[in-house]
Amino acid sequence: MNNEYFTADLIAVIETGIFKTEHLFGTQSDTLGVLTLNAGKTEGTFTGQEDLSLIFDKISFWKSHYELKQEGAVIASAAPRGGLSRVLIIIFEDELFALLPGKEMSRSWILKNSQDQIICEFKPIGTFKRGAMLKIFNQISISLLVFSYCLVIIKRQQ
Repeated sequence: MNNEYFTADLIAVIETGIFKTEHLFGTQSDTLGVLTLNAGKTEGTFTGQEDLSLIFDKISFWKSHYELKQEGAVIASAAPRGGLSRVLIIIFEDELFALLPGKEMSRSWILKNSQDQIICEFKPIGTFKRGAMLKIFNQISISLLVFSYCLVIIKRQQ
């Protein structure tokens, strides 16, 4: 499953831990992997099926620029669109994606491709419950899904 694209209707993410958190990604029939984020949520690792290993990192202390690495090579990067915008622009496999807040007051986030199609929606489970439901609308790489989820976690803290 390294960078293969897959489709699933719904992926549940169950979060455990306080300072160092683990996020278990799973469908009804399968576990996709575990994301471990440090206390500051600025770096983490994902271990998935078929020995998939990803490293998430904030590359600048002052700026909100992030990278996703696989086997030491950068496979995705993200940076704010600019100004006071909450939108993040993601570059993954030479394609542009936008991660933007969902509808007002919903606390959800939406990932769109360069054709302005919704790829995925990230919804928190509830006000007092930790974790999220990821609704998949179009095929997506597990690497892009994990990277986007990490960025959503960071944006929710800001």
